[in-house]
Amino acid sequence: MVAKRGGMPDWISYQTGDEPSLEVSVDVELDDDRDFRADYPYAVTIAASGFSVDTDGQPTEAAAEQLFTLEQRVESACEEHDAESVCTVSGAGRYIIYAYAANAEVDTALREALAGLKPPVTVSVERDDQWQTYERYVLRGEQLEDARDADQIAQLDEEGEDLDQPFEVIFDCNVPDARASEALQALRQAGFETLNESDDEGDEIQAVRTMSLTPQNLKAARAEIVRIVTPLGGAYDGWGIDPDDEEFEESDEESDEESNGD
Repeated sequence: MVAKRGGMPDWISYQTGDEPSLEVSVDVELDDDRDFRADYPYAVTIAASGFSVDTDGQPTEAAAEQLFTLEQRVESACEEHDAESVCTVSGAGRYIIYAYAANAEVDTALREALAGLKPPVTVSVERDDQWQTYERYVLRGEQLEDARDADQIAQLDEEGEDLDQPFEVIFDCNVPDARASEALQALRQAGFETLNESDDEGDEIQAVRTMSLTPQNLKAARAEIVRIVTPLGGAYDGWGIDPDDEEFEESDEESDEESNGD
């Protein structure tokens, strides 16, 4: 398979439609981890306020440095006391870290770790077996995929990629072995270049399309892939950009030869 830059991150960032808008970053991988959620039933809220903010109610650069110290202390205390951060929410002059813990003892540990810290911080812990705090911020379905797309585009922009030029975008999907040939044919008919690799759990297929990296283009391509692979028992599994066009072309030719040989 072709190596690619990008892929689905565990943490997703997005802005809410509230007034004022809030900036949220949430660990979406925990949404499917039922065992973890059962073992960590205590919701922990660490809230900071009183720091300098910009016109949008977000921390200034100086305040961000203070909040970074807060994050480090929280992570250290969580690691030592069987807890894990799952979400951060910033806006309206507040910065909140949400975590989940195996027991309520983390409350005392966090209060000790954050004592005397500026800006002022409050800590609260409550039983939350249904993870209702997390449910307020986690994304699913198309909302999640749209946020992932926007997040990855922003990351590539920060890395210095020229987003005005077209890219070979590699979309990953998984299809059962018995339906892989159907999926490959349908994807090619839809205008994608393809290659695939079998493993014990089925076929991993990469569908490639050259296009501008916009949320609209990614959404349209994703919809086509989902329409094709879902009836075949397959699933969409994210995207990245091709770091080496020649490598893809060589791999695609080999894949075609193998398919023709069959």
